[in-house]
Amino acid sequence: MNTQVAIARCETYESEAVYAALRLAVEAAAPPDVLGRTVLLKPNIVFDSPPEKAIVTHPVFLEAAIRLIRDLGASRILVGDSPGLQKLNFTAKLSGLGAVTKRMGAEWVDFTREKADIPCPAGKTVKQFFLTAAVKEADCLISLPKLKTHQLMYYTGAMKNLFGLVPSVAKSPMHVRFPSREAFASMIVDLNLAVMAHYALMDAIIGMEGPGPGSGDPRRIGLILASSNLLALDAAASEIVGYPPQEIPVSREALSRGLWLKSFSEIE
Repeated sequence: MNTQVAIARCETYESEAVYAALRLAVEAAAPPDVLGRTVLLKPNIVFDSPPEKAIVTHPVFLEAAIRLIRDLGASRILVGDSPGLQKLNFTAKLSGLGAVTKRMGAEWVDFTREKADIPCPAGKTVKQFFLTAAVKEADCLISLPKLKTHQLMYYTGAMKNLFGLVPSVAKSPMHVRFPSREAFASMIVDLNLAVMAHYALMDAIIGMEGPGPGSGDPRRIGLILASSNLLALDAAASEIVGYPPQEIPVSREALSRGLWLKSFSEIE
């Protein structure tokens, strides 16, 4: 598996600047193969909130990602997420992500409308997940996380972001079933094994510091990260904000599986 992570400087959410930095990062890390494919972009929406709170993936970042994936030749682009307490017909209005999706000609997916059983025979703690059917509909899954610290898991990034594929209130039983950091991390890694995202593009222009994922403070970082290796990207991002990856439960557990990396020292 690829071990490269590209990190590009981007100080502002100005549309052209974000697109240019995202393009630079993707070209450096080898672009995802999306030609003629249906792509599902998974931004981070803990709960629908204004982008200045730094809780969600910024709408300008999503705009640039849609534009880039289309430029790379995707035939169809789906966008969606499912907050823990999702209302009917959720369209991410406060965050602006729903409006951007529509304006850019992509398709917003309600993760609660159609669901699918996704097997995970190699899972350590979970052998089958109940996820949005968009996972099966798409040929390519791309995680669009926001760089944030996290009260339970210390850090949240590309791998943890995929927990949003679990529709709405179905997340609550998972927290009850896996209450410890170690157990929850094992479940998240199993989820990543089940869906095997093809790529990650991280919004680290302004991240969150403090009691994340929803109650911290915005913190200017000024970066965009890209990689086809979600663990490598998460390890690089956590190092940037002062967390050695071996101290992050999800990253430590993912490393122990030996699929994404054999050692953090492999990361380029």
